[in-house]
Amino acid sequence: MAYSSTNPVFQPKFWNTIQGYDRMSFEGTLQKIGILFGLATVSAVGSVALGFIMPGLLFPMMLLGMFGTMGMGVYLWFSRPVEPAGFVMVYATLEGLFIGPLTLVFELMYPGIAIQAGLATFAVVATMLTIYSVGILRPTPTFNKIVFTLAGSIFLVYIINLFLVFLTPWSVPFLHSSGPIGIGISLFIITIAAMMLISNFGMIDAGVRMGAPKQQEWWGAFGVMVTVIWLYFEMLRLIAKLRDR
Repeated sequence: MAYSSTNPVFQPKFWNTIQGYDRMSFEGTLQKIGILFGLATVSAVGSVALGFIMPGLLFPMMLLGMFGTMGMGVYLWFSRPVEPAGFVMVYATLEGLFIGPLTLVFELMYPGIAIQAGLATFAVVATMLTIYSVGILRPTPTFNKIVFTLAGSIFLVYIINLFLVFLTPWSVPFLHSSGPIGIGISLFIITIAAMMLISNFGMIDAGVRMGAPKQQEWWGAFGVMVTVIWLYFEMLRLIAKLRDR
């Protein structure tokens, strides 16, 4: 069955613009996923260790990681470099700089939250992979369009909230609230992130079936990493809200 979508990454013409003779494989994509998460983990642990030695660096590192991943993500999305490996690995390193100090801040405020969020994230990823594998959910063009539209809307809200926090005394209403509405918003965002995993798995599956060039493994790994980190971040926020009640 042909795989089509309004998202350019899911269309055959996108695969055809990537040069190379070696073909994409599931095993190769898993290796790339392991490399990216390994880099992010080393970066996160290193930033936390440095933060314990020099606490004043925690916030600057977190800001560097946050804005660095935003900038690199936008660059990767719009430029589509022919050889993405180096850029994607830089992205993973910057992601670790962000998520490491952020996790430490949450852990200091809510002891034990890091392991709770990590286990919850792993459970969601495993569940969505099972759901995809047995064919309960498939990333059809309509499914992808809805998920990407909702995810884009959520990130737009994030950006608006970021500007409000830095430039004004306000923030987006209920986004950080620990009341029923705030918890409901977090659950909704986690649901969209979980659905995004289905699209990520579909992208990898489509690339392998279409015989996409080897470089596409990095794009598949990049997509999975972005979604899993997003999911982990939202788990931290949800658990924090629940523990504030």
